[in-house]
Amino acid sequence: VLKGPPDVAVYECGCRHARAKPCQPTRVCMVIGQPFVDFILEHNPQSSRRLTQAEALELLREEHERGHLHSAWFKDAMLNRFYAICNCCKCCCGGVEAMAKYGIPMLASSGYVAEVNQELCNLCGACVDACPFDALSTDNTHLVRSWEKCMGCGVCVEKCPVQAMSLARDEKKGIPLDVRALA
Repeated sequence: VLKGPPDVAVYECGCRHARAKPCQPTRVCMVIGQPFVDFILEHNPQSSRRLTQAEALELLREEHERGHLHSAWFKDAMLNRFYAICNCCKCCCGGVEAMAKYGIPMLASSGYVAEVNQELCNLCGACVDACPFDALSTDNTHLVRSWEKCMGCGVCVEKCPVQAMSLARDEKKGIPLDVRALA
């Protein structure tokens, strides 16, 4: 998407579509490249459409501003490459729900972990409310991060109004994905 113009299609998010009152918009999942784009467009003509590079980047920006996390999906068995981006919200995403509520590993860590500057933090709770993985809480005097639950998605960083949150590289969380290497 960054180096494009790749073939990109957007389609109805299955997780949001399955909810009684889903987050809006619901057409936020993207497939990248062939043969995936043509497959989605052919088999889901009412709920999918082709995107330009500018439209794809705008969708990613809008979902980021909503506090949704971007998850990359890979096809190992057939093509051994990246093929989709989901824009997940914590209230609709089945994968996030499986991790946060039931401890079922569905997503890999980004290779980063959230850190809080306790001197800047005013305990407003914006990051706690935004965290998709329930990795943040307060004890009335400090913000507390659960290292085990934190996936390093950065949603808390974006939502902190006083910039007390940041992401730090953590080798124990894995190696960050370098999207430039996928080109």
